Formats: sequence, C-alpha cells, structure tokens
Amino acid sequence: MKLDGLNANEAACFLGFLREVVQADGEYSVEEQEKMAELRAEMGKEKFDRAIADAKAFKSRADLQEAAKKVDREPAQKLIVDTLIKVAAVDGIAQDETRPMKWLVKHWGITAD
Repeated sequence: MKLDGLNANEAACFLGFLREVVQADGEYSVEEQEKMAELRAEMGKEKFDRAIADAKAFKSRADLQEAAKKVDREPAQKLIVDTLIKVAAVDGIAQDETRPMKWLVKHWGITAD
C-alpha cells in the first residue's frame, strides 16, 4: 500500500499525527520540509492538501486519537506508522517525536517494520 491508497479518514489521521511528530521537537528542519514535499507528491497534491485541511479539524489530541480508532485496515495502519518513523528519522528521532507513534502502535496492536 502507498500513501495515495489511504482513504479520507486515514489520510487525515496520518497528517494529524504527522503534524504532531514534526512539531514535537519544536523545529521544522530542512530535511523534514523536503520529506513533506516527497510525501505530498506520493499522496497526490490535491489529496494531501485536502487531508491537511481535514486534519486541522481535529481540535485536540483526543479528537485525533478518536479518528485513529476508526482506521481499521492493517496495511493503512502499518503505512502510517512506518511513514511517521521515516519522517522523524530524517533529522534524528527526538524522544517527544516517538509519543504519537507509540500510541498508534499500542492502540492498533501492530509492529513497525
């Protein structure tokens, strides 16, 4: 599965958690910016932009986590977690960046590749 195969809720959930990961260390590095451009191209510009708008509708982490509970396709779950890890790793994974990923892994009961 690839990012362009995520449905609307999965894509919004992914972008919501991606925002948490990227903002966790308080820095939006050049490497993260480049990775975001790659993800936008892989997902498709329109779908990516729509998912960002949908993710902004989550008013709290609790709202985001509720949306994640509705992501029930295992390939989508694995793709989301694996992609979050790759984004966090581009400039070194900070402890705060792992929290959203750990929550997803625990809730979904999956292992990261």
